[in-house]
Amino acid sequence: MDVKQKIRNHFFFYILVTLIFVVGVFSYHRFMIKQDYMVGYEGVCDPVANENKCFAGCEDDDCTKEYYYSKMVKYAPDLYKECGEDITDCESANSCLPDNRNCSATYCDPEVEGDTCATETNTQDDDAKE
Repeated sequence: MDVKQKIRNHFFFYILVTLIFVVGVFSYHRFMIKQDYMVGYEGVCDPVANENKCFAGCEDDDCTKEYYYSKMVKYAPDLYKECGEDITDCESANSCLPDNRNCSATYCDPEVEGDTCATETNTQDDDAKE
C-alpha cells in the first residue's frame, strides 16, 4: 500500500487528530497564558455594614460557627493583577474596583434566598458569642 492510499483510507483520523491538537493549543493559550476566564468565589461580607444582605454558611456539619459571605465574580487578569497568585488574604478581592472588567458582587435577597441569608438573630448571636 502506498502513502496516498494510506492517507485516503485514514483521512478522517488524520483530520480529527489535527483538529484536536489545534483546539488543545488554542485552549492552552487562552486559559493558561492569557488567563481569559472568570473566577467565582466567596468574598468577605459584614452583615451589619451590608444591612443583613450577606449569605450565611456553616464551617462544619453541625453549624456551630457561621460565616458570612457575598458571591464575587471577577475577570482573572484583573484579580491576579490586584492580588497576585494568592487571593485568600487579599483585601481587593472582596470588592469590585473601578478599573475591574466584568466584576460583580451578589448579595443575598431574603425574599428569594430564604434561610441562607444572614438575619438579625444570626448576627446578634455571633456578637454574643464573642
